[in-house]
Amino acid sequence: MFYLFNNIKYKNILDLYNEALNDEKKYNDFIASITSFALENGLTGNLWHDYLIYILIFNDNPYTRALERNKNAKIIDLAKLDLNEFFRLYNSKEEFLNPIINFDFKGKVTQVSDVIEKIKSNINNKYDSFENAILSFYVERGLAFMSLYKAFRVLDGKLSPIYNVLDVRFDDLIGYDEQKALLKENTLNFLNGMPANNVLLYGDSGTGKSTSIKALLNEYFDKGLRIIEVYKHQMEEISKIIHTLESRPYFYIIYMDDLSFEEDEVEYKYLKSVIEGGIEPKPNNVLIYATSNRRHLIKENFSDNEDKHRRETEAEKLSLAYRFGLQIFYSSLSPDEFKKMVKELALRNDITVDDEILFKEANVWEMSYGSLSGRCATQFISYMINKYNKI
Repeated sequence: MFYLFNNIKYKNILDLYNEALNDEKKYNDFIASITSFALENGLTGNLWHDYLIYILIFNDNPYTRALERNKNAKIIDLAKLDLNEFFRLYNSKEEFLNPIINFDFKGKVTQVSDVIEKIKSNINNKYDSFENAILSFYVERGLAFMSLYKAFRVLDGKLSPIYNVLDVRFDDLIGYDEQKALLKENTLNFLNGMPANNVLLYGDSGTGKSTSIKALLNEYFDKGLRIIEVYKHQMEEISKIIHTLESRPYFYIIYMDDLSFEEDEVEYKYLKSVIEGGIEPKPNNVLIYATSNRRHLIKENFSDNEDKHRRETEAEKLSLAYRFGLQIFYSSLSPDEFKKMVKELALRNDITVDDEILFKEANVWEMSYGSLSGRCATQFISYMINKYNKI
């Protein structure tokens, strides 16, 4: 029984361990479950040790939250009782653990496996080393849930990690230097505790708006930036999400991609209230970034222009966009800019065909499949890579 550390992920494995001593079927279930857990997280070596460290560094409870916020917090007696029990389990010599203490499957290294290996390297057969290794992680990194993962989405009202985030950088987005500079400046101000604005990135499809957000995350993850992806139908959840983030030692961008509302949708009112104007102020460690193909986030129709209250209607529709203090426009490329982007992408991918042929094929591709955009240029280069490799 644990007093503070009783919020255990994969508790079924611990239960199976306790039952496996006298039940062969439970033993088989235990081995199968912990092996499956190891394969999922890229773990190797002593899986029992890995599992116990995992459930400790992911243990979200009032005490670990306190350590995350207050670096000088001291260990309390109840926490010491729990950690002593975990250390007893860590040093278990049960014979049935033999199949999982030298697990040598070489799966891919994950963020989880890398952290666990570093913690294990600081633990010896003395309790003090175990306590120091675990508590040091909380103090230096915070809870693993927020420390290890870059981005999250909302599932059933709770944050769920996005395990694979595309590793794109600002250098991968050719052009749009002014837009990238504005976005980076605002985000750095935010990360440095200076005044910063909510941001709306708007413009034509395929121009790099979403790519810019991903690049921000990869660029500034080590500075404490995390992104929470929220969909339009989850607008009612935003206030609750923000409340859970307020006391965490990271900086959060609530991100809405391809945002727009039809005139009969009312979800935008929740967003307006959260951005500015609600009773509860937005904490300093939360900003809202959105991308959209149009600046008027609420769709306008012709009847609005015929209504005698047209100005009021238009003001209501524009008021949401105006609550984003920084609005960055991503335009389609000019023909010359499109050619420049195609040429640069071709060089990066070692495509050495003559410019005349390259641009002629790019022009055909653009007219057939896309538009003058970065997305279209990237898709064309993918086509050329396959064609070039077949020659």
